[in-house]
Amino acid sequence: MLPRFLTALYPMERHYFLVPKFVLSLIGLYPEQKRTLPVRLWSFFNFFILSYGCYAEAYYGIHYIPINIATALDALCPVASSILSLVKMIAIWYYQDELKSLIQRVRFLTEQQRSERKLGYKKKFYVLATRLTTLLLCCGFCTSTSYSVRHLIDNVLRKSRGKEWIYETPFKMIFPDPLLRLPLYPITYILVHWHGYITVVCFVGADGFFLGFCVYLTVLLMSLRDDVFDLLEVKDIEKIPNKKQEAKIVREMEKLVDRHNEVAELTERLSGVMVEITLAQFVTSSLIIGTSVVDILLFSGLGIIVYVVHTCAVGVEIFLYCLGGSYIMEACSELARSTFSSHWYVHSVRVQKMALLMIARAQRVLTIKIPFFSPSLETLTSILRFTGSLIALAKSVI
Repeated sequence: MLPRFLTALYPMERHYFLVPKFVLSLIGLYPEQKRTLPVRLWSFFNFFILSYGCYAEAYYGIHYIPINIATALDALCPVASSILSLVKMIAIWYYQDELKSLIQRVRFLTEQQRSERKLGYKKKFYVLATRLTTLLLCCGFCTSTSYSVRHLIDNVLRKSRGKEWIYETPFKMIFPDPLLRLPLYPITYILVHWHGYITVVCFVGADGFFLGFCVYLTVLLMSLRDDVFDLLEVKDIEKIPNKKQEAKIVREMEKLVDRHNEVAELTERLSGVMVEITLAQFVTSSLIIGTSVVDILLFSGLGIIVYVVHTCAVGVEIFLYCLGGSYIMEACSELARSTFSSHWYVHSVRVQKMALLMIARAQRVLTIKIPFFSPSLETLTSILRFTGSLIALAKSVI
């Protein structure tokens, strides 16, 4: 049985960016959150923890490359995700005002869609966005927790065999010796463990924003499609609408064209906000998944479980980006097809021109524009294919 917030029974307005709002508020980074002094200090503390964790992990991994490649990869695999989350944290902070504006504008536009059919679209996509981002949160939480559990279980087994406890952190990091000895070791361990959760929170928040905006814009495009089709529909095709009816249709059509223009503008603004996040995600996904799979081949026991969960988490991440991009492109194509199949040809020349203009613009599908990539399910297959090549290359070298 699913929790209530994952079902359609949960109030629609509370589904709006539910998971990103929850996780980013935990670290004081949600754009609509009031920026009081305690919130600013808390967000800076989390930024410092994540930044230093990235440095310590990277230093450890690079240091161990010539010594032990398996140990080096054990550090470099999670540090890639940590650095990516640091990029996402910085981007969310830098674009917080623009994100706040986008959140409020898209909320306003979607709340205007109130017909029964449009409420059905909202229910379907709002719940889908909440469920998928919750899945990503669960995968990330399990990944971060598994690193700590692995270390604790390994040390418990060592103690049961009469060996000494290894004073290391859950994620492989280099620290000054006093921080890895009692009495400071428990504090260091807790902070490193929290570093893992900050990593999860940042990528769930950023990825949740991307998917959320994509599905909400899809709802707007589907609502626009229905409004255009209903406006141009003629019950009796032999009866041409009179001048008074045509004048009303022209006024309504102008409003629909303006709505389409605004959705296109919002997509452009979203591209500007998400370009760094999306580009970093697509560039690093193959490397992270490839490194995780290589670690699965190198490790045994609990180590395999850790990297299987890590691979699933990164796979869900890139899937959300590609799914969101595909939804927008399909909605644009449906808008063009639906408008063309309507009764646009029985109306006045002015209405015909406006309808054909909307068809032409809708055929130029809206995409989240980033260099070298366009988020879509086709892109996902290319990434997975390239990942397979990296894994084969790594196996031949190692």
